[in-house]
Amino acid sequence: MTKTLVIVESPAKAKTIKKYLGTGFDVIASKGHLKDLPKNQNAVDVAKDFTEKYEVIEGKEKILEELKAAAKKADTVLLATDPDREGEAIAFHISEEIQDDKLKVARVEFHEITKRGVDQGVNHPRPLDANLYDAQRARRVLDRIVGYDVSALVWSKLAFGLSAGRVQSVALRLITDREKEIEAFVPQEYWNVSATLSAPNGSSFGAKLAGANGEKIEVTNGERAADVKLDLETAKLKVARVTRREQKRNPPAPYTTSKLQQDATNLLHFGAKRTMQIAQALYEGIDLKQDGGPVGLITYMRTDSTRVSDDAIAEVRTAIEKRYGKAFVPDKPNVYKTKKSAQDAHEAIRPTNVDLHPDSIKKHLKDEQYKLYKLIWNRFVASQMTPAVYDRTTVEMQAKTTRPDALHREYLLRSTGRVLKASGWLEVTEGQREFAGDEETDAQAAPEAPETEKTVAAPAEEDSDALLPELNEGDEPKLVSPPGVLTEQKFTQPPPRYNEGSLVRELEKRGIGRPSTYAEIISKVQQRAYVEKLPGGAFQPTMLGKFVVDGLVRSNLDFMDPNFTAQMEEELDEVGTGNLKREALLKRFYKRFREQLDKSKKLASWKPPSEKTDIVCEECGDGFMVKKWGKNGWFLSCERYPKCKGTRDLGVDGTSAASVRETDIHCNECDKLMVVRSGRYGDFLSCTGYPSCKNTRPVPLGVACPQCGGDLIEVRPRKKGGRTFYGCSNFNAEQKCEFKLWAKPVPIPCPACGAEFLTRAGGKTPMLVCATKECSHKQELTEEIEADLAARPIVAPKGGLAPRIPRDDEDDEGSSKSKAKAKASDKDKPKAKAKGDDKPKAKAKAKKPVAKKAAEAKPAGKASGMKIIKRKAGDGRSARASD
Repeated sequence: MTKTLVIVESPAKAKTIKKYLGTGFDVIASKGHLKDLPKNQNAVDVAKDFTEKYEVIEGKEKILEELKAAAKKADTVLLATDPDREGEAIAFHISEEIQDDKLKVARVEFHEITKRGVDQGVNHPRPLDANLYDAQRARRVLDRIVGYDVSALVWSKLAFGLSAGRVQSVALRLITDREKEIEAFVPQEYWNVSATLSAPNGSSFGAKLAGANGEKIEVTNGERAADVKLDLETAKLKVARVTRREQKRNPPAPYTTSKLQQDATNLLHFGAKRTMQIAQALYEGIDLKQDGGPVGLITYMRTDSTRVSDDAIAEVRTAIEKRYGKAFVPDKPNVYKTKKSAQDAHEAIRPTNVDLHPDSIKKHLKDEQYKLYKLIWNRFVASQMTPAVYDRTTVEMQAKTTRPDALHREYLLRSTGRVLKASGWLEVTEGQREFAGDEETDAQAAPEAPETEKTVAAPAEEDSDALLPELNEGDEPKLVSPPGVLTEQKFTQPPPRYNEGSLVRELEKRGIGRPSTYAEIISKVQQRAYVEKLPGGAFQPTMLGKFVVDGLVRSNLDFMDPNFTAQMEEELDEVGTGNLKREALLKRFYKRFREQLDKSKKLASWKPPSEKTDIVCEECGDGFMVKKWGKNGWFLSCERYPKCKGTRDLGVDGTSAASVRETDIHCNECDKLMVVRSGRYGDFLSCTGYPSCKNTRPVPLGVACPQCGGDLIEVRPRKKGGRTFYGCSNFNAEQKCEFKLWAKPVPIPCPACGAEFLTRAGGKTPMLVCATKECSHKQELTEEIEADLAARPIVAPKGGLAPRIPRDDEDDEGSSKSKAKAKASDKDKPKAKAKGDDKPKAKAKAKKPVAKKAAEAKPAGKASGMKIIKRKAGDGRSARASD
């Protein structure tokens, strides 16, 4: 047995690598992480040096068994997971599961999935890096401690079900702080003054007001603008100085992760997460129908380095000369600075084969893949080309006025133009829009230009790519009228809101996060209801997001300070290099964190105060409504709560919501939209086509059946006095699913054990309890939770709407039949039936076997861990689930 097993993360990568390794190697995929911390408070033992209790992720058991079986057939295992912290953790977890004294286990890294990259990785195995793994462990523990403990704080101070995180909460603070700047911004009026002039040769050109009486001038209102206009219209112009110089723009550095995400956002309108998904596919391999298999098109896409291998530089210089000409190849390769805080573990993002021009492989790529690959290819090729060279001309003119009541006696007008002399790296853009952030990287280019040829930033606002007419000192341009002198009112603008690209740039600038986490941070911020993405992609914090950030900041928790979070990232890097022990970092953090958290628990609620109204409760008619705030916005709640549970959603802005709640669910009979109405026996779906369409259905609960995956629905009895229960929508389908609950399930995960739903419990104080048999979690069902549940969108079940069975004393619209009809019905009944005991007793006896059958029904636990049990008095748990 001389077989080598190579374990990678993704099946796509496995397929590509298998092609290069050939016989003697077996390549399989772990499909990401195999282990993680369980979703409970016991996952980390703080008292024992923060020891973690990792468990196999649910659904990954089969994959792990396949890995073990494959390892038994090999004599060597090469762990080729991604070359970063997370990849090292996956490699360690796999090693722990397959370890055998006779088995050789080593770590290899593939920085590009090509023949060259795979051979280099296989030929340079190394031991597993315990320091890098410790850095990942420390990061995971920090996230778990902060996430669980601070989320609990937010629940207690604001609303149930909210969450907070160590890094995403800081990103949310950046967004909310920017919004505060925008809200506090006071626009300042200013005026632009420009003129159209004529040169001695008759050519016209534009100029802008730049100063007055030898100083900078600010025109702040229309009256001053009008005076300046009159002064210039009567002024005599004379060219005071003409400056001509060569301006160079050096090419941008090759992409790092953050720069790629910024340009993908601004130029391609891809989000950070989508960008990384596309880049992952390009890295792992695309089938180009060449050589019988897929090929990796780009190097590893999670990097903070601008470094490029010598081989890649030599290849791209040859490609540039071949495609664009020798004049576009600099005498020496361009070298770019990498920021001091960079980990520099990987090369910059570049094509693995620069000869694969984007257009030559376009037919093999999806549209998004083509666009991103082209962006990466263009940027890398441009980075090793010559600078773009401009001839830049600046003309300054004196304007002396003879107007008696002039505001100023002498003005300065300036006109600037530039002409592209040598396109250099701009040639690669093919006349299309340049890179979004190229001006930021110009200063990184090396070698440094001579003093007379210093690289400048992007042209200022007054710069023009137009060619100015021939002008010399002493010339006297004339005012061309019309248009003559123009004045334009302007107002200063607030700082722009962050979009995904600019937020990544800010995170990188502040040292928050790392290349492997930027996309995850932004994704988590959007998953919560803390920010809203406006048209155009800008982030605006919701009221909920503002309350969360304000509360956390007032609590004086260190992790909400961007500088502290940046310092923590540096310390995690120190753990990764072995310069700091994992336990030391965690102990120092946890001690201060617990002190701050304990103090913050004593602070007042973060909620805005409630307001009494003069609105009468529609539910009971006896109490007045109180305006309160919950995590979905403002709502009205009856002052008699919990005796009366009447609530009404007011929306985020506090405006009154309609009494009928709209949904996006279509009627299964007439296809019109359905709405949620309230009847005597609760809410139900009603067709908007009523009365022509009288279709009604149960309101979907938003909870999946743990036994078969169907949708749980409310099932009401046909007979008065019967008991409502909650069963699976597949109870009358082919599956014959018999899963039932007596207590109403609520789509709120259990914070203790991670179960997908809780159930309502009765008693004097409304409660939510976990239905998992081994879990004892209980919590109060507060008004805020009630309002939150009421405000959640109603989603159509996967299997379609279930039939609604109305009670005998209920009409199709869910309302009670009139007492008159009930009395008339009673009159029609024979007296014997009304007074006799035989029939009722017979019915009662008939019910017993049914109840017994329900109680003794096949336990769902055999398939899903759920079972029906008898309800204990005061417990409120009508059904429990075991793990």
